[in-house]
Amino acid sequence: MKYLGRIFRIIVGLVFIFSGFVKSVDPFGTAYKITEYFGAFGLIDIINFMPWLPIILSIFLCSLELIIGILLVLGYFKKSVNWLVGLMMLFFTVITLIDALTNKVSDCGCFGDAIKLTNWQTFWKNIILDILLILSFIFDKLKLSPPINRSYGRLIGGFVILMVLCFSSLNAVYEPIIDFRPWKEGNRMVPKAEDQKPPVSYALYKNNNTSLEREFGMEELMKAYEEDPNFISNWTFISSRVLNTNTIAADGFSMIGVLNDHDQSFEILSHPGTSFIFTIVNLDSPSKKAIQKIAKFEKEATNHGCQTAIITASSVKKWAEFTEKHNWNNVLMYSTDDKAIETMMRSNPGVVMIKDGVVQKKWSWRCLPDFKDLKIEKQEPIQE
Repeated sequence: MKYLGRIFRIIVGLVFIFSGFVKSVDPFGTAYKITEYFGAFGLIDIINFMPWLPIILSIFLCSLELIIGILLVLGYFKKSVNWLVGLMMLFFTVITLIDALTNKVSDCGCFGDAIKLTNWQTFWKNIILDILLILSFIFDKLKLSPPINRSYGRLIGGFVILMVLCFSSLNAVYEPIIDFRPWKEGNRMVPKAEDQKPPVSYALYKNNNTSLEREFGMEELMKAYEEDPNFISNWTFISSRVLNTNTIAADGFSMIGVLNDHDQSFEILSHPGTSFIFTIVNLDSPSKKAIQKIAKFEKEATNHGCQTAIITASSVKKWAEFTEKHNWNNVLMYSTDDKAIETMMRSNPGVVMIKDGVVQKKWSWRCLPDFKDLKIEKQEPIQE
């Protein structure tokens, strides 16, 4: 039973390592989830007062989880670590039970974007870990052999803490080194041209006798004309629409232009050749240095014949003010949801390079290379 207790402890430790690692890879993902929890429990004013709090809490919690997992597996500082794990599991079990009962937050994010669990699945996962942890408390009485020197243990513990904090912080400052999101480098965002489905057209008509409106597909409309010789006199055309049935491999993503209410994301992502999308969640938030850096890159890319566009969640009223302030004219801007941008890029601002519908590279503005170093062939503008 002593050895079984050690196995239970190691299993719990491995779960903590996996959970802490996939979240330390992407601290901003956990920060967004923390913000969601604060909002669900009516504490959003705290975030509004301290907007930096979610990312600080995220780095701390993700690092703590990973560190505790490593120490559990190694068996170092067993008594202190066991009590700390017990308190954490008690807290998270209560929180996930509330989530499961109320569904205030649809996904707890316990495994980041790597594995999605429902609230009830997360709760029962925590119950299993609680049982394993209790059994570990009861039966894991084995001492390390040979006993670890206290100073040596502190040195190892300090090294683990330093490395984990550095790892998590670097992933927060730059883009995650491992990407579990739809916009991962190498992912195809739109079907190939030969695999795309033709658009579907619909026409809305009004019946002159009953005043009822009916929308016809093209095949239905042709059939109606054949079956009703007086169709033209019986029905009045109102409007038509064209539906693109091809989908983007990122739920909720759109690019709405200022001149119309049409989503142009599919057309932009299907552009043959190299495109660059510049993501800015809020036009007021990035520093002047960050904007100058990506604006210079965008102008060079445009002069090289590449398609470029900015997507932002800021209101259209902000667009003209922004371009004038930063002397960044003739750049196409599109509106989209802030969560869609945050899923696409964690850095703000950030740059996504797409070629023929496939994500090639993603950069935080901090590590954006010189455009000439990309060695992209000059592209001729496409004739409309």
